[in-house]
Amino acid sequence: MTTTFSVTASDVINASLRTLGVLGATDTANSNDQINCLQALNIIVKDWGKDAQYLWKQKEILLPMVVGQASYQIGLTATGTGALVTDRPLRILDAFIRDSSNNDQTIQIVSKQEYNTLGDKTSQGVPNQIFYDAQLTNGVLYVYNVPSDTTHTIHLIAQIPINDLATVNDTFDITQEAYRAIKWVLADELALEYGASPTTIQITAQKALMYKQKLDDWSQEEVSTFFQPTPRFGRQ
Repeated sequence: MTTTFSVTASDVINASLRTLGVLGATDTANSNDQINCLQALNIIVKDWGKDAQYLWKQKEILLPMVVGQASYQIGLTATGTGALVTDRPLRILDAFIRDSSNNDQTIQIVSKQEYNTLGDKTSQGVPNQIFYDAQLTNGVLYVYNVPSDTTHTIHLIAQIPINDLATVNDTFDITQEAYRAIKWVLADELALEYGASPTTIQITAQKALMYKQKLDDWSQEEVSTFFQPTPRFGRQ
């Protein structure tokens, strides 16, 4: 017995087109349909990429501190002092800082406005606040205070993009539990383009919504929730 079942983009394209009645049980999409549907699939996975709750696309990124360095590029083509070459985070969900003795401290994630209103941005010490500017190619992480030594490493819990599908033979950068949702969401995306009947369009839309919602619900981390005021700049 195994748990390694996977599907390619071609598998999902064919399944979606069968659902719409475009293909028969033993048919496969022609090259033009494959190109059109692969584009639709990439549009869908890019849209899914903005959903921060997908736990399989959350990654812990370690960023060593550099003395006197207030900003750090993070991305596949990151350059400059302290740059970290890795997937460009879409957003930072959580963060903490660890010293050389493995002691951790919370770091506050602030907005651009809050970062701009901070005081002397050259003041050195242990960073306790960060602002992340996602940008298009490489993100930039700003730290405050500026590091005074190299004994600390910031741990970022980051949301990273879902990988592109370059060809129809590629497998998905999504968990197995998302396969049903991606099949029906693709069928819903293609229904009008392929002239599906009104009844098929309605049923497909309902199933796409249902399975996507089930996926979203399943992807939530199961933890306790606490609410408390967070003091910032003397206010609560």
